[in-house]
Amino acid sequence: MNRKSILVVDDDEMTRLLIRRSLSDNLYNIIEAENGSQGLSLFNEQLPDIVLLDVQLPELNGFEVCRRIRESLHGKDVPVVMITGTDDTESIDRAYRLGATDFIVKPINWSLIEHHVRYILRASYYLESLKKSEKRLEHAQHIARLGHWELDGTEGCLLLSRQIAEMCSLPGTLFGHGLDYLIALMHPEDRLFARNIFLKAFTSGEAFNLDVRLKLSNKSLIYVQLQGRRLESRNSVSPVLSGVIQDVTELKRSQHRLIHIAHHDALTDLPNRILFHQQLERAMERAKRRRRKVALLFIDLDRFKNINDSLGHEIGDCLLREVAARFRREIRNYDMVARLGGDEFAIILDAVENVQEALCFIRRIVALFELPFYLKNKMLYVEASIGISLYPDNGDSGEELLRNADMAMYQAKRAELHHFSFYSADLTESTIRRWSLENGLRKALEDKDFYLLYQPKVEPGSGHMTGVEALIRWDRGDKPAILPSEFIPVAEETGLLIPLGRWVIQQAVSQLRVWQQTQCAELTIAVNVSGRQLYSDEFTDYLCAVLDKEGVSAALLEIEITEDHLVPNKRDGDCQETLRKLSELGIKMSIDDFGTGYSSLSQLKNLPISTLKIDKSFVDHIPEDAQDVAIVKSILSLAKNLGLEVVAEGVENAQQLACLHGYGCDLIQGYFYSKPVPVEQIALLLESGERKWLKPCTETDSAEDSTRLDRTNYIKPLAESQEESGQKSVISESIGKLN
Repeated sequence: MNRKSILVVDDDEMTRLLIRRSLSDNLYNIIEAENGSQGLSLFNEQLPDIVLLDVQLPELNGFEVCRRIRESLHGKDVPVVMITGTDDTESIDRAYRLGATDFIVKPINWSLIEHHVRYILRASYYLESLKKSEKRLEHAQHIARLGHWELDGTEGCLLLSRQIAEMCSLPGTLFGHGLDYLIALMHPEDRLFARNIFLKAFTSGEAFNLDVRLKLSNKSLIYVQLQGRRLESRNSVSPVLSGVIQDVTELKRSQHRLIHIAHHDALTDLPNRILFHQQLERAMERAKRRRRKVALLFIDLDRFKNINDSLGHEIGDCLLREVAARFRREIRNYDMVARLGGDEFAIILDAVENVQEALCFIRRIVALFELPFYLKNKMLYVEASIGISLYPDNGDSGEELLRNADMAMYQAKRAELHHFSFYSADLTESTIRRWSLENGLRKALEDKDFYLLYQPKVEPGSGHMTGVEALIRWDRGDKPAILPSEFIPVAEETGLLIPLGRWVIQQAVSQLRVWQQTQCAELTIAVNVSGRQLYSDEFTDYLCAVLDKEGVSAALLEIEITEDHLVPNKRDGDCQETLRKLSELGIKMSIDDFGTGYSSLSQLKNLPISTLKIDKSFVDHIPEDAQDVAIVKSILSLAKNLGLEVVAEGVENAQQLACLHGYGCDLIQGYFYSKPVPVEQIALLLESGERKWLKPCTETDSAEDSTRLDRTNYIKPLAESQEESGQKSVISESIGKLN
């Protein structure tokens, strides 16, 4: 146990001796001073736990020593006990005023002095502990920005702790008309509710907890949590509310930040899908009450993946931020733009009067993409496709409205010439059919439900078959047939055309290998190639691998492409290098549907093209239509001058054949000679064709099946049946003759 040190300052040596003997040596360390100056010096050196100080001292009297002790750094809380006479009340009063803790009256009762000292030290210890606790509490309240308040219901006085006064920048801690003063500190929107809570607490005694905003003198706002309840006291005649106020501004800001993060896109800071759906539902509710419309725009950036892949994700992110900024500048204050994910955005046009009003805004959005984007020293032109649905015309729920706008957006992508499309009921039906078709295509690829038919290409003079065109068909069993003109575009959009095209090439090359030891060994097979295949980096390598594996000469394979793919475009680039590589391999190339696209003479001259195929639309009306005749003759003349072979497609009657033969057309392809047939019948047609081609079909047959002809840019369709009404086709007649 540490001994307490006692400084005894008295000029009477006997008094000092008696004090020393009255106090236990094992409990106290006695320090003696015989005058005031010496006592003050020893105090500063020894820092005693208690001071016994006589009033009458030489050099410095006890009052002066007490005053200087209290003014010193370490003397504020040290107990100072003054020793004075019994009737010297004036000295006692003066000692208390100077900060004395207690006094001992002379003559001293020596038997009680140790108890007196113990009491003073214990009281000092508790006082010091209390002050430390108060400091800890004050420190904790300062950290927590917490303070105490008390409101008298009768006198109306408001007492605030120093922490609250400092926190709220108030001039004091006690205010009259306390409730009115406290309410006046609050934000106007919080006052009425808070006043009612206080008045209810006075009457009911219920505890309360509310969040309010307080205005500071510098006009700023802080959020506080105000808690309190009525004090229950038998001695109090007036109701008193007491509680605490805590500054929760940072907590509120953190909550707001978390809410913002949860409802906004991290990249663009636009509302995300969660907040978008909330705002859409609210906009629809307002529109219902006001009998207005809501327009929902679903926006997708065209070919955004290409930008990310070619220029990097950093440029892609910059583009998304810039697009978001342009949208923000364009929308009205009460509208909303959100990023739903990836390159998909949505805009809610609130309180739209009519479709025309929405259309005006849509045109402004389209115009935003007519200007280039400057991103990290790169200039990009980006287009967007916009689908629009209207409430309540196109749906009565947010999900339905968004789904319909999404469908309209895909319609806009397919339209090509327009960048936006409004939703319609017909679009839903076609979309559902398209989804069903896509799912069926995926399953058909897995189950290998496709097969090839072959349509001959014949020399018009000799009737000799020189080659065939491979045409894909989808075996749907008992289900209704679907034309290639319908399922091929879906396959292209979904990326299924790549594996489908590879399957066609594999089947065609395998068939060429089978024919090597037959009378069909000299026949070529033409395969239609899509744009996605043509611009694929792996296309040439795949062709080489298939030809090598099957051991087939590249000269027997012909690639048919539409002339649209010869024109360089922003999306795919230029295919000329791919065509040159194919030509170096020995693969022949022809332009399909020539005359319907946008190729130029310079492209025909520079590209390794060997054949032009005249589109059926120019053949249908010859020789009656003079313009079609002129076009056909011009194509034939052009081809002859360029050293190209010409194939006429869709030849169905003798008059067409005669004209084309007379004009100098090299090869004929069409119903006049044969429909597309299974591979087993090509050998039969080749043999019968050496003797004579028979007239194949009637006018009725041609008209019926012409509706099935697919003019797609990729793969040609299937003729439905081998039998024609009232008359057999050339295939059936040829089989009959062979039997």
